[in-house]
Amino acid sequence: MDDSSVTAPIDPALAVRAEIDRVDAELLDLIGKRLRLAEQAGPARLGEGGGPLRPARDIKTLRRLLAAAPTHVDPELVHEVWRALLSASVRRQGALEIITAGGPDPAKLFDLARRHFGAAARIQRLDDARTALARAIEHPSVVCVLPWIGKTGAGMWWPILAESRFSALNVIGALPMRSDAAEPDAALVAAHGVIEPAGGDVTLAIAFDSKFKLQRAMAEAGLKGAEVARAAALVLLRLEGHLHPDDLRPALLSKAGLDGFRVVGSYARV
Repeated sequence: MDDSSVTAPIDPALAVRAEIDRVDAELLDLIGKRLRLAEQAGPARLGEGGGPLRPARDIKTLRRLLAAAPTHVDPELVHEVWRALLSASVRRQGALEIITAGGPDPAKLFDLARRHFGAAARIQRLDDARTALARAIEHPSVVCVLPWIGKTGAGMWWPILAESRFSALNVIGALPMRSDAAEPDAALVAAHGVIEPAGGDVTLAIAFDSKFKLQRAMAEAGLKGAEVARAAALVLLRLEGHLHPDDLRPALLSKAGLDGFRVVGSYARV
């Protein structure tokens, strides 16, 4: 009997694997297209002023993707995949050097930077926050990952931002970017970083409060927030929302007795 015309049954597992291979090829092609587009957008981003990072845009992108993700897709997977793509795009737009410095647990700080910027990122570990920030001033491509703000110890690096030499530096984000914790584990500081609103922002500012009029001054200016840390007369404020450069409320603080008020950054969470 001639059985040459009999069709062998298709193995369902092989069919699924073939479909996975097809999807992988499509994904790879789309990743290539995204990276090429990001490379074209690089000069425009840098032309807007500031360093190569735009945390506010990244946060908005991740929020949008997480909201649109199918229910069976793990949100952490969405975050990890797009963080890797965003980091790869930044690397294609130019050199980026990450410096971690200080903190009671330097290894944890380094790990936070590695998970955020990706395995291919150039990361250097230093002991001193001032040295790291000085590098960021000299090289706009340098980003510093520093311990979260504290009242004592390694977290007391924040008064450095009050010095005129470091006025070009801003806190532009917080790590981990996606977290339910009330406070992040590290602050991200970049040279010439642009402070942009992402929604749900926290603004960090410094001022001199030699006469301890902070609470009264904030109430009179209509600002919501609190003192986070103090170094003699210098205070670090954590304010709710994003302060636009044209906001008139900071001027009211000076009239109420606070001197040298200056926004030193902001951050938001995914």
